[in-house]
Amino acid sequence: MHRMMRSSLPLTILLIICLAALILTSCVPEQATPQLVDPTDFVTYVHPSGVFTLDLPPEWVVSETSSDTALNVEFSPPNSPEPLVGVYVTTLSTIASGQVSATPNPSITPQPGSTSEPPGADLESLATTYELTYYHTTSDTIFKEMGRDPQPDGSLRLRFVVDAPQGTSTHNDFIQVRGPYFVVLRIQLPEDHAQMRTVSRVVNTLTVNEGAQWASADPKNQSANRDVVGFANLNAWSDANSGFEIAGQIVNNAPDALEFIRITAILYDANNNILAQQDDFVSSDLVLPGEFAPFSLLFPDGLPPGTVRYDLNASARYADFTTRTFYGPKNFGLTQDAGFDENGLLVVQGQARNEGNQPANLVKVIVTVFDTEQRVIATDTTLVDQQRLAPGEASAYSVTFVELGGTPNTFLVIAQGIVEGSN
Repeated sequence: MHRMMRSSLPLTILLIICLAALILTSCVPEQATPQLVDPTDFVTYVHPSGVFTLDLPPEWVVSETSSDTALNVEFSPPNSPEPLVGVYVTTLSTIASGQVSATPNPSITPQPGSTSEPPGADLESLATTYELTYYHTTSDTIFKEMGRDPQPDGSLRLRFVVDAPQGTSTHNDFIQVRGPYFVVLRIQLPEDHAQMRTVSRVVNTLTVNEGAQWASADPKNQSANRDVVGFANLNAWSDANSGFEIAGQIVNNAPDALEFIRITAILYDANNNILAQQDDFVSSDLVLPGEFAPFSLLFPDGLPPGTVRYDLNASARYADFTTRTFYGPKNFGLTQDAGFDENGLLVVQGQARNEGNQPANLVKVIVTVFDTEQRVIATDTTLVDQQRLAPGEASAYSVTFVELGGTPNTFLVIAQGIVEGSN
């Protein structure tokens, strides 16, 4: 079961019982050659907290996955499978105590020889805590630190590479303390020289407001500060038809089950004017406490000119009728397989078997695809071929993804239906 809980903006969630996790063959779509962006055309991104600003090309995509204890914002060129620039901020007291929350990688696997003892406030110790919190080695992804270099402005450059199935990436993270804040400017070095020059110019525009009023929440009281519906594993990209898609998961932080969970995405310009809005319900009919569910929102006309960021909101109600009719994932056994067809499209298929003790109607499967960073790059829902499944009966399903927001690495499949006679 995947339990990546990256809290972000406000609201919703759903169960995603991981009944399948499979390594997939990489499939990288052809990308247009990046162009150097004139810095005179940059727009200024101002974080809503007022803690930092950053100048960037107007067409870059902003993705925020902040929590109560840390700000985390990523910036991506159009059609880029990976963010190239990121800003991470927490209060100095939080990072120094070793209690900082890991927004992108909450399941930490420390490197051999690492220590969990709280560090001091020196930059080297703070960098070590940040590294152990933010990065980790998994079975197919290896983090390698290459060196640490003090910078003339007092910051510390952390040089490292990440070896993953889709290739090796090179990174520079610049760690600094500014007033009450521990700040990291995260850079993934692009191979394209023009794009590298653009990134270099973006990097030099970061400013930190030491007098901002934002402060990290006390991690001991974090559960009291969480939204009823949280967000996790967010991703955003422009598709082949120039549409703009936002995908991710919700998590139910409430003590009871939720139903009718609606996600709303709002696009803003640099002056916080609303440029576009889309909303939709998550596919799962019921989300139990602590469970995840995927969502995907499409802006078919793409990003409006001047878009610099998006916000996500969620609404839901405590489950009433649905709890009496819901026939959940625990009642189904699944077989699953994933591969690419002759057209290069990802296909996930298998069978769903009713292993419960009641007949099920309107049985559907929900498929979610992740990249190596556990970001959602696609999700879709389909009904199984046979809509009524008596106990012990099975039916086939197949989902074809014509659009992916990155390179697929793992996928999850769940099945659910309603109790016969309740529709």
